[in-house]
Amino acid sequence: MIKHLGEGLVPFEDCGFARYPEIPCVGVEVIVRCRVDYSDALPVLTMRSEEGVFSVQPIPEKPHHYRFPLGIFNAAQQVSYQIATNEEKTRWHTFDVVTKESFSTFEKCQSIDDNTALAALSKDVFLTVKAGEKLEMALAQGPCDPSGNGECELTLPGGFRFTCGLGKLWAIERSGVTVCEATEYEFRRNKQGKILKAALKMRLCSEHILGTGERFDAVDQSGLGSNGRVVEKFTRQGAQTYLPVPFFMTEQGFGWFRESDIPVHMTFEDQTVIAQETEGKCLTKDILLFGEPADVLEQYLSLTGDKVLPPEWAFGTWISGNGWNSQSEIDAQLAFLKKHNYPASVMVLEQWSDERTFYKWHQERFAHPEKTVRRIRDAGLHLVLWQIPVIKHEWDGVPGEDLENDTKEAIQNRYAIQNEDGTPYRITENWFHHSLLPDFTNPEALAWWFDKRKYLLDMGVEGFKTDGGEFLFDKTARLHDGTSGLSGHNLYPIEYARAYHDFMRAHGVQGVTFSRAGCVGAQSVPIHWAGDQASEWSEFQSQLRAGISAGLSGILFWSFDIGGFAGPLPDAELYLRATAMGCFCPVMQWHSEPRKGQFSGGEGEAYNNDRSPWNMAEKLNDSKVLDIACRFAQLRESLRPYLWREAQHCVSAGRPLMAHLCLDYPFDTKAWTVHDQYMLGRDLLVAPVTQEGASGRLVYLPQGEWMDFFTGEKWTGGQEITVDCALNSIPVFKRGIDADI
Repeated sequence: MIKHLGEGLVPFEDCGFARYPEIPCVGVEVIVRCRVDYSDALPVLTMRSEEGVFSVQPIPEKPHHYRFPLGIFNAAQQVSYQIATNEEKTRWHTFDVVTKESFSTFEKCQSIDDNTALAALSKDVFLTVKAGEKLEMALAQGPCDPSGNGECELTLPGGFRFTCGLGKLWAIERSGVTVCEATEYEFRRNKQGKILKAALKMRLCSEHILGTGERFDAVDQSGLGSNGRVVEKFTRQGAQTYLPVPFFMTEQGFGWFRESDIPVHMTFEDQTVIAQETEGKCLTKDILLFGEPADVLEQYLSLTGDKVLPPEWAFGTWISGNGWNSQSEIDAQLAFLKKHNYPASVMVLEQWSDERTFYKWHQERFAHPEKTVRRIRDAGLHLVLWQIPVIKHEWDGVPGEDLENDTKEAIQNRYAIQNEDGTPYRITENWFHHSLLPDFTNPEALAWWFDKRKYLLDMGVEGFKTDGGEFLFDKTARLHDGTSGLSGHNLYPIEYARAYHDFMRAHGVQGVTFSRAGCVGAQSVPIHWAGDQASEWSEFQSQLRAGISAGLSGILFWSFDIGGFAGPLPDAELYLRATAMGCFCPVMQWHSEPRKGQFSGGEGEAYNNDRSPWNMAEKLNDSKVLDIACRFAQLRESLRPYLWREAQHCVSAGRPLMAHLCLDYPFDTKAWTVHDQYMLGRDLLVAPVTQEGASGRLVYLPQGEWMDFFTGEKWTGGQEITVDCALNSIPVFKRGIDADI
């Protein structure tokens, strides 16, 4: 099998079978790499360019990996190539050799009316600016010849002013002070003159950049940035994210939203750069929102989708473990809940299915699934089942009749995403390699997919853990509604979760999805969790950053795996500190990886690596782990009325349940710098202890009166205090001494 994809897979590592660079400029050497699996046959590349048709011989790099130097192209043109062995061949791949151009001034500017301006960068690229409650700037390619040659000025809310004119680009000022100024537009054009990539460079006069999605590396992205791609990275996510959002806020009284389904690359260094590939005549569209951070965030949410409230039961404690793969395992967990008086509201089952179709129960391990569901519901739990958006390619065994039929039907009826040539797209590499992707934009595919799952709702299932969704790598793929793979890569996780959300609603189930991946509009398909982290202190710290930044990016309801998901079990200190934070998070949930583990040196199938309190206490030989974890779960249960009230407010007000301090204290300069505390609802300030060996921490209390949630001690805000904190507690403060919690 020849493996090649020009754009590669993920931004954090070289897959070894991409094109370098993906979109080359004139005068730059181009190299194509491939991998040949399951064969020793040598590949040969055939290239078609303006110079003719050529054969390029392979240069071996390591076993089964080959490099093809295509050379330097001295003129813009379109190049096609195909890689073949004596056994198979790839489809024809095509790329454009592009020219680079940049503009630092407008050629012409014209005021259309008091709220609209038109400015031309060249004869075929122009910017349309519309002012009102927000500022819209749409960059387009097409004929344009503004008649004016003067300065344009538009009045904006909050004392802001937009100006543009000849000899410069545009600027945004407030009270005579420039807060944002464009310095350059840079484009990549193909031979026909079509712009394939556009970059806006500007001077952003802000100290703080908050948002850009769920970020594990830092809440404040000043000096950093986002590649804008939905990325699956197993543990230690760093600069990558499952949930990018091209939206950010500053302390200067405005926020910025790049309205784009295509991944948007943002860099916030000495020069701010916002760049993306383009499709269609409208190249880019930027929307600036004005006001205090809470107002800006609410405006962003109003632009990008409905704010959806999860059911009340979602705010209890969730229990989960990948190893729960049989009726006996389920019965054991239900018995532990009862034995330890541990209150829980949700049970998540991951290994419930046949592991092939992912809609049929495993017949040997769950002989009577109706009784299984009934037992779970009788225990007071709401059942959430794991899902994955694939029609699986079975590598390790016999697919079975159901999967074989599903595959045939999906291909025959085009229920799966298609390649550019009309063949079915298959996942290029890694998790569920070579599987088909169901096309959730196809109404017939939706009906086919969910007809197979309707019986689960009839049984009493009330939610789905919509895992994965980061699988659409090929930019040339096509969805049923015409969406390209370029746009579909980020959109697919949202379409996937929305399909399940709508499926439940259509059948009268007020359930919930539980997703790790997403993008713009994620507030319409709650809930999201942080994905896969190892049981390490650094990962715990990154989870806290992820939750706060997710809230700043419009994710209203967020969760994480208490104590980590993967690797060796956490020690008692890490587990209890994470449990304490989980108790005071939008959704409290513990979960664990497969029993055999996913890192080398795992303990094997027989080892129980559940992050349940009872298993942790047994494995660590420490009874206090169970005692303290149970008390936190009981505390969580007592918080449910408060959390439910605040969740309803979050949906009506467009506010995350886990909120950065700047949303409540926008004029407090210190609040903008505190990135390890948050407001849980409007009345609880939470400051998790995330440092190993710490017996407490510094806590910043903004202006106002505060009361220690546990001791009742009163404090006056506007100061930083030292809070001692044993493992059975967490620094939490009520805002106002009369807060009703």
